[in-house]
Amino acid sequence: MMEGSRYEASAQQGQGQRREASLMSAEESKAIVRQFWGVWDEGNIGLVDELLAPDYVNHSPGIPDQPEGSEGVRAIVDMFRSGMPDLRVIIEDMIAEGDKVATRYTLEGTHEGELFGIPPTGQRLSIKSISVERVSDGKIREHWRITDTLDMMQQLGVIPMPQHA
Repeated sequence: MMEGSRYEASAQQGQGQRREASLMSAEESKAIVRQFWGVWDEGNIGLVDELLAPDYVNHSPGIPDQPEGSEGVRAIVDMFRSGMPDLRVIIEDMIAEGDKVATRYTLEGTHEGELFGIPPTGQRLSIKSISVERVSDGKIREHWRITDTLDMMQQLGVIPMPQHA
């Protein structure tokens, strides 16, 4: 850390609590994360257990009371694929450094089934998110995500679009 820097490492980083056995290359980590997004895009739920570590932690669950680990990921993928059967994942950017992979992506599809308890609208959706995955030993171990939830709820008709004068 630079002397006098206003930025500090997280408590986890600063105390060296990581338990990874080996650091993978950025390209290896990105390939694993691309496979993960392929599960969403292609619906191959069986790959989830291969891609996630047994102690996988989702720091930003997509639904209340989401099950932990790979079970929770399978539930979310299933919800999205049921709600948007033509779901496509568009990876806009993917950047890797150390054991982290950041992905800016868009989920696109037609709202033809229930999604977040909202009945089908027939509306084309474009849901923008950024996620960070921590990858080591060939497995995704942690996940953080930020989604433009307001825009998503406006597209679903739950929240009205702003009226411009």
